Amino acid sequence: MFVEGVRLFVVVLGTAAGFWAARSLGTDSQGLGGMLGCLLGYVSGGAFGRVLDKALGVVEKRVDRRSPARFVAGTLGAIAGSTLALVLVLPAALLVPVPFAVSMVGLASWIFGYVGYRIVARQSEAVLELLGLSTRPLVRAQPFDARDGLLVDSSVVMDGQLLPLTRAGVLSGDLMVARFVLDEVQGFADSPDDVKRRRARRGLETLDSLRQEGDVRLFVLDDEVPEIAEVDGKLIALARRLQLRLLTNDGPLARNAQLQGVPTTNLRKLAQELTPSIGPGDYVRVALTREGKETGQGVGHLDDGSMVVVNDGQELVGGPEVMLQVTAVVPTAAGRLLFARPDTS
Repeated sequence: MFVEGVRLFVVVLGTAAGFWAARSLGTDSQGLGGMLGCLLGYVSGGAFGRVLDKALGVVEKRVDRRSPARFVAGTLGAIAGSTLALVLVLPAALLVPVPFAVSMVGLASWIFGYVGYRIVARQSEAVLELLGLSTRPLVRAQPFDARDGLLVDSSVVMDGQLLPLTRAGVLSGDLMVARFVLDEVQGFADSPDDVKRRRARRGLETLDSLRQEGDVRLFVLDDEVPEIAEVDGKLIALARRLQLRLLTNDGPLARNAQLQGVPTTNLRKLAQELTPSIGPGDYVRVALTREGKETGQGVGHLDDGSMVVVNDGQELVGGPEVMLQVTAVVPTAAGRLLFARPDTS
Protein backbone atom coordinates (compact mmCIF):
# COMPACT_ATOMS: atom_id res chain seq x y z
CA MET A 1 0.00 0.00 0.00
CA PHE A 2 2.85 2.36 0.81
CA VAL A 3 4.49 1.72 -2.59
CA GLU A 4 1.22 2.38 -4.43
CA GLY A 5 0.72 5.58 -2.47
CA VAL A 6 4.19 6.81 -3.40
CA ARG A 7 3.59 5.82 -7.05
CA LEU A 8 0.28 7.71 -7.13
CA PHE A 9 1.86 10.92 -5.90
CA VAL A 10 4.84 10.55 -8.26
CA VAL A 11 2.48 9.96 -11.22
CA VAL A 12 0.53 13.11 -10.39
CA LEU A 13 3.79 14.95 -9.85
CA GLY A 14 5.23 13.68 -13.14
CA THR A 15 2.07 14.57 -15.08
CA ALA A 16 2.06 18.10 -13.67
CA ALA A 17 5.79 18.40 -14.41
CA GLY A 18 5.23 17.29 -18.01
CA PHE A 19 2.51 19.87 -18.60
CA TRP A 20 4.56 22.58 -16.94
CA ALA A 21 7.73 21.74 -18.87
CA ALA A 22 5.89 21.67 -22.23
CA ARG A 23 4.20 25.00 -21.52
CA SER A 24 7.46 26.56 -20.34
CA LEU A 25 9.10 25.58 -23.61
CA GLY A 26 6.34 27.35 -25.47
CA THR A 27 5.19 24.29 -27.43
CA ASP A 28 1.66 23.11 -28.19
CA SER A 29 2.42 19.55 -27.07
CA GLN A 30 1.36 20.01 -23.45
CA GLY A 31 -0.80 16.88 -23.65
CA LEU A 32 2.16 14.85 -24.90
CA GLY A 33 4.35 16.32 -22.17
CA GLY A 34 1.80 15.39 -19.52
CA MET A 35 1.52 11.83 -20.91
CA LEU A 36 5.29 11.37 -20.93
CA GLY A 37 5.47 12.74 -17.39
CA CYS A 38 2.73 10.33 -16.29
CA LEU A 39 4.51 7.30 -17.77
CA LEU A 40 7.83 8.36 -16.31
CA GLY A 41 6.19 8.94 -12.93
CA TYR A 42 4.52 5.51 -12.99
CA VAL A 43 7.82 3.71 -13.61
CA SER A 44 10.00 5.83 -11.37
CA GLY A 45 7.34 6.06 -8.65
CA GLY A 46 7.07 2.28 -8.33
CA ALA A 47 10.84 1.87 -8.20
CA PHE A 48 11.24 4.73 -5.73
CA GLY A 49 8.43 3.40 -3.53
CA ARG A 50 9.90 -0.12 -3.40
CA VAL A 51 13.36 1.13 -2.56
CA LEU A 52 12.00 3.41 0.14
CA ASP A 53 9.78 0.65 1.55
CA LYS A 54 12.71 -1.75 1.83
CA ALA A 55 14.82 0.89 3.54
CA LEU A 56 12.10 1.60 6.10
CA GLY A 57 11.40 -2.13 6.47
CA VAL A 58 14.79 -2.53 8.14
CA VAL A 59 13.46 -0.45 11.03
CA GLU A 60 10.14 -2.27 11.18
CA LYS A 61 11.74 -5.74 11.30
CA ARG A 62 13.36 -4.80 14.60
CA VAL A 63 9.95 -4.30 16.19
CA ASP A 64 8.50 -7.67 17.17
CA ARG A 65 5.38 -6.54 18.98
CA ARG A 66 2.73 -3.85 18.72
CA SER A 67 0.94 -2.08 21.54
CA PRO A 68 -1.48 0.80 22.10
CA ALA A 69 1.46 2.89 23.32
CA ARG A 70 3.26 2.24 20.03
CA PHE A 71 0.22 3.25 18.03
CA VAL A 72 -0.30 6.49 19.99
CA ALA A 73 3.37 7.44 19.82
CA GLY A 74 3.54 6.49 16.14
CA THR A 75 0.55 8.68 15.36
CA LEU A 76 2.23 11.61 17.09
CA GLY A 77 5.36 10.88 15.08
CA ALA A 78 3.37 10.83 11.83
CA ILE A 79 1.79 14.20 12.67
CA ALA A 80 5.19 15.65 13.52
CA GLY A 81 6.70 14.26 10.31
CA SER A 82 3.91 15.65 8.14
CA THR A 83 4.21 19.04 9.82
CA LEU A 84 7.96 19.05 9.21
CA ALA A 85 7.35 18.22 5.55
CA LEU A 86 5.01 21.19 5.19
CA VAL A 87 7.55 23.51 6.78
CA LEU A 88 10.34 22.32 4.48
CA VAL A 89 8.43 21.94 1.21
CA LEU A 90 5.76 24.65 1.33
CA PRO A 91 8.13 27.58 0.57
CA ALA A 92 9.34 25.84 -2.58
CA ALA A 93 5.81 24.75 -3.50
CA LEU A 94 4.68 28.37 -3.58
CA LEU A 95 7.07 29.03 -6.45
CA VAL A 96 5.59 26.42 -8.82
CA PRO A 97 2.15 25.90 -10.40
CA VAL A 98 -0.66 24.62 -8.17
CA PRO A 99 -0.89 21.02 -9.56
CA PHE A 100 2.85 20.61 -9.20
CA ALA A 101 2.80 22.13 -5.70
CA VAL A 102 -0.03 19.92 -4.44
CA SER A 103 1.71 16.77 -5.63
CA MET A 104 5.03 17.83 -4.13
CA VAL A 105 3.50 18.69 -0.74
CA GLY A 106 1.43 15.50 -0.68
CA LEU A 107 4.39 13.26 -1.50
CA ALA A 108 6.60 14.92 1.12
CA SER A 109 3.88 14.69 3.78
CA TRP A 110 3.27 11.01 3.02
CA ILE A 111 6.97 10.09 3.23
CA PHE A 112 7.80 12.20 6.28
CA GLY A 113 4.64 11.07 8.08
CA TYR A 114 5.40 7.42 7.43
CA VAL A 115 9.01 7.82 8.54
CA GLY A 116 7.86 9.68 11.68
CA TYR A 117 5.43 6.90 12.57
CA ARG A 118 8.02 4.15 12.26
CA ILE A 119 10.81 5.95 14.10
CA VAL A 120 8.75 7.33 17.01
CA ALA A 121 6.78 4.08 17.46
CA ARG A 122 10.01 2.25 18.25
CA GLN A 123 10.51 4.43 21.33
CA SER A 124 6.84 4.72 22.26
CA GLU A 125 7.19 4.35 26.03
CA ALA A 126 10.06 6.83 26.31
CA VAL A 127 8.36 9.33 24.01
CA LEU A 128 5.05 9.25 25.89
CA GLU A 129 6.78 9.63 29.25
CA LEU A 130 8.87 12.50 27.86
CA LEU A 131 5.71 14.30 26.75
CA GLY A 132 3.99 13.59 30.06
CA LEU A 133 1.11 11.80 28.34
CA SER A 134 1.49 8.64 30.40
CA THR A 135 3.25 7.29 33.46
CA ARG A 136 4.26 3.75 34.14
CA PRO A 137 2.43 1.39 34.56
CA LEU A 138 -0.62 2.81 32.76
CA VAL A 139 1.11 2.40 29.40
CA ARG A 140 3.73 -0.30 29.10
CA ALA A 141 5.79 -1.58 26.21
CA GLN A 142 8.22 -3.90 28.00
CA PRO A 143 7.54 -7.29 29.65
CA PHE A 144 7.53 -7.76 33.41
CA ASP A 145 10.89 -7.75 35.15
CA ALA A 146 12.27 -7.27 38.65
CA ARG A 147 12.36 -3.48 38.32
CA ASP A 148 8.59 -3.20 38.19
CA GLY A 149 6.04 -3.11 40.96
CA LEU A 150 3.23 -5.22 42.32
CA LEU A 151 -0.51 -5.06 41.72
CA VAL A 152 -2.22 -5.63 45.07
CA ASP A 153 -5.70 -6.94 45.86
CA SER A 154 -8.01 -6.16 48.78
CA SER A 155 -6.73 -9.07 50.90
CA VAL A 156 -3.25 -7.52 50.85
CA VAL A 157 -4.49 -3.99 51.51
CA MET A 158 -6.32 -5.28 54.59
CA ASP A 159 -3.40 -7.41 55.80
CA GLY A 160 -1.56 -6.04 58.80
CA GLN A 161 1.81 -7.24 57.47
CA LEU A 162 1.86 -4.97 54.42
CA LEU A 163 3.17 -1.92 56.28
CA PRO A 164 5.92 -3.62 58.36
CA LEU A 165 7.19 -5.63 55.37
CA THR A 166 7.37 -2.46 53.31
CA ARG A 167 9.14 -0.57 56.07
CA ALA A 168 11.62 -3.43 56.40
CA GLY A 169 12.43 -3.17 52.69
CA VAL A 170 11.13 -6.64 51.83
CA LEU A 171 8.65 -5.09 49.40
CA SER A 172 10.81 -2.52 47.66
CA GLY A 173 9.00 -2.09 44.33
CA ASP A 174 6.13 0.20 43.46
CA LEU A 175 2.67 -0.76 44.73
CA MET A 176 -0.29 -0.39 42.37
CA VAL A 177 -3.87 -0.33 43.69
CA ALA A 178 -6.73 -0.35 41.21
CA ARG A 179 -9.59 2.05 41.84
CA PHE A 180 -12.11 -0.80 41.93
CA VAL A 181 -10.04 -2.49 44.67
CA LEU A 182 -10.19 0.69 46.75
CA ASP A 183 -13.95 0.78 46.23
CA GLU A 184 -14.19 -2.82 47.46
CA VAL A 185 -12.13 -2.05 50.56
CA GLN A 186 -14.27 1.02 51.23
CA GLY A 187 -17.34 -1.21 51.06
CA PHE A 188 -15.76 -3.51 53.66
CA ALA A 189 -15.00 -0.47 55.82
CA ASP A 190 -18.73 0.29 55.93
CA SER A 191 -19.68 -3.34 56.62
CA PRO A 192 -21.73 -4.27 59.70
CA ASP A 193 -19.20 -7.05 60.34
CA ASP A 194 -16.94 -5.61 63.05
CA VAL A 195 -13.86 -7.65 62.11
CA LYS A 196 -14.12 -6.92 58.40
CA ARG A 197 -14.81 -3.24 59.11
CA ARG A 198 -11.81 -2.94 61.41
CA ARG A 199 -9.42 -4.65 58.98
CA ALA A 200 -10.64 -2.55 56.04
CA ARG A 201 -10.21 0.70 57.91
CA ARG A 202 -6.76 -0.37 59.01
CA GLY A 203 -5.98 -1.16 55.37
CA LEU A 204 -6.98 2.34 54.25
CA GLU A 205 -4.82 3.78 57.03
CA THR A 206 -1.93 1.58 55.84
CA LEU A 207 -2.18 2.93 52.30
CA ASP A 208 -2.23 6.48 53.62
CA SER A 209 0.86 5.75 55.73
CA LEU A 210 2.68 4.28 52.73
CA ARG A 211 1.83 7.33 50.65
CA GLN A 212 3.08 9.75 53.32
CA GLU A 213 6.21 7.87 54.36
CA GLY A 214 7.45 7.41 50.80
CA ASP A 215 9.29 4.11 51.42
CA VAL A 216 7.65 2.87 48.22
CA ARG A 217 5.75 4.67 45.47
CA LEU A 218 2.01 4.07 45.67
CA PHE A 219 -0.01 4.38 42.46
CA VAL A 220 -3.80 4.40 42.27
CA LEU A 221 -4.80 3.08 38.84
CA ASP A 222 -7.96 4.37 37.20
CA ASP A 223 -7.86 1.54 34.64
CA GLU A 224 -11.19 -0.26 34.33
CA VAL A 225 -12.15 -3.66 32.92
CA PRO A 226 -15.85 -3.10 32.12
CA GLU A 227 -16.26 -6.40 30.29
CA ILE A 228 -15.66 -8.34 33.56
CA ALA A 229 -17.96 -8.00 36.57
CA GLU A 230 -16.03 -9.81 39.33
CA VAL A 231 -13.21 -7.98 41.10
CA ASP A 232 -10.92 -11.03 40.96
CA GLY A 233 -11.41 -11.33 37.22
CA LYS A 234 -10.74 -7.60 36.78
CA LEU A 235 -7.49 -7.94 38.73
CA ILE A 236 -6.21 -10.83 36.64
CA ALA A 237 -7.13 -9.08 33.40
CA LEU A 238 -5.48 -5.84 34.56
CA ALA A 239 -2.32 -7.68 35.68
CA ARG A 240 -2.10 -9.33 32.25
CA ARG A 241 -2.68 -6.04 30.46
CA LEU A 242 -0.04 -4.17 32.46
CA GLN A 243 2.25 -7.22 32.71
CA LEU A 244 2.63 -6.90 36.48
CA ARG A 245 3.02 -9.41 39.29
CA LEU A 246 -0.09 -9.88 41.45
CA LEU A 247 0.34 -9.65 45.23
CA THR A 248 -2.47 -11.50 47.00
CA ASN A 249 -3.36 -13.65 50.01
CA ASP A 250 -6.24 -15.30 48.15
CA GLY A 251 -5.23 -18.87 47.24
CA PRO A 252 -7.92 -19.51 44.58
CA LEU A 253 -7.22 -16.11 43.00
CA ALA A 254 -3.48 -16.86 42.89
CA ARG A 255 -4.03 -20.26 41.26
CA ASN A 256 -6.42 -18.79 38.70
CA ALA A 257 -3.93 -16.01 37.90
CA GLN A 258 -1.05 -18.45 37.48
CA LEU A 259 -3.11 -20.59 35.11
CA GLN A 260 -3.55 -17.48 32.96
CA GLY A 261 0.16 -16.72 32.99
CA VAL A 262 0.16 -13.99 35.65
CA PRO A 263 3.02 -14.28 38.18
CA THR A 264 1.87 -14.03 41.81
CA THR A 265 3.29 -13.53 45.28
CA ASN A 266 1.55 -14.50 48.52
CA LEU A 267 2.10 -11.80 51.14
CA ARG A 268 0.91 -13.97 54.03
CA LYS A 269 3.30 -16.81 53.22
CA LEU A 270 6.10 -14.28 52.92
CA ALA A 271 5.20 -12.80 56.30
CA GLN A 272 5.01 -16.22 57.92
CA GLU A 273 8.52 -17.01 56.73
CA LEU A 274 9.79 -13.83 58.39
CA THR A 275 7.57 -13.76 61.47
CA PRO A 276 8.89 -15.47 64.62
CA SER A 277 7.00 -18.68 65.27
CA ILE A 278 4.44 -18.83 68.06
CA GLY A 279 4.04 -22.07 69.95
CA PRO A 280 2.14 -23.41 72.96
CA GLY A 281 3.14 -21.57 76.10
CA ASP A 282 3.92 -18.29 74.34
CA TYR A 283 2.05 -15.11 75.20
CA VAL A 284 0.22 -12.75 72.85
CA ARG A 285 -1.73 -9.56 73.43
CA VAL A 286 -5.04 -9.47 71.55
CA ALA A 287 -8.35 -7.61 71.66
CA LEU A 288 -11.29 -10.02 71.30
CA THR A 289 -13.77 -8.56 68.83
CA ARG A 290 -16.54 -11.13 68.48
CA GLU A 291 -17.97 -14.34 69.85
CA GLY A 292 -16.87 -17.69 68.47
CA LYS A 293 -18.90 -20.52 66.99
CA GLU A 294 -18.90 -22.45 70.23
CA THR A 295 -20.65 -21.24 73.35
CA GLY A 296 -18.47 -19.01 75.52
CA GLN A 297 -15.73 -18.49 72.95
CA GLY A 298 -14.17 -15.15 72.14
CA VAL A 299 -12.31 -14.47 68.89
CA GLY A 300 -9.62 -11.93 68.01
CA HIS A 301 -6.90 -11.46 65.40
CA LEU A 302 -3.19 -10.78 65.50
CA ASP A 303 -1.73 -8.05 63.31
CA ASP A 304 -0.70 -10.65 60.72
CA GLY A 305 -4.31 -11.83 60.39
CA SER A 306 -3.95 -15.00 62.50
CA MET A 307 -7.17 -15.87 64.29
CA VAL A 308 -7.05 -16.35 68.06
CA VAL A 309 -9.82 -18.39 69.71
CA VAL A 310 -10.24 -18.15 73.48
CA ASN A 311 -12.47 -20.61 75.32
CA ASP A 312 -14.40 -18.97 78.14
CA GLY A 313 -13.49 -15.61 76.65
CA GLN A 314 -16.97 -14.38 75.78
CA GLU A 315 -16.95 -11.80 78.57
CA LEU A 316 -13.76 -10.28 77.16
CA VAL A 317 -15.35 -9.54 73.77
CA GLY A 318 -15.41 -5.81 73.02
CA GLY A 319 -12.96 -4.95 75.78
CA PRO A 320 -9.35 -3.76 75.64
CA GLU A 321 -6.43 -5.93 74.68
CA VAL A 322 -5.66 -8.75 77.09
CA MET A 323 -2.65 -10.97 77.59
CA LEU A 324 -3.31 -14.53 76.44
CA GLN A 325 -1.30 -17.72 76.75
CA VAL A 326 -1.25 -19.88 73.61
CA THR A 327 -2.34 -23.46 74.20
CA ALA A 328 -2.28 -24.78 70.61
CA VAL A 329 -1.37 -23.65 67.09
CA VAL A 330 -3.15 -25.17 64.09
CA PRO A 331 -1.82 -24.28 60.59
CA THR A 332 -4.56 -23.68 58.01
CA ALA A 333 -4.71 -22.64 54.37
CA ALA A 334 -5.61 -19.11 55.47
CA GLY A 335 -2.80 -18.88 58.04
CA ARG A 336 -2.37 -19.84 61.68
CA LEU A 337 -5.25 -20.61 64.02
CA LEU A 338 -4.28 -20.06 67.65
CA PHE A 339 -6.12 -21.38 70.69
CA ALA A 340 -5.38 -19.48 73.87
CA ARG A 341 -6.57 -18.80 77.39
CA PRO A 342 -6.44 -15.68 79.54
CA ASP A 343 -3.17 -15.21 81.38
CA THR A 344 -3.89 -15.72 85.07
CA SER A 345 -0.31 -15.33 86.30
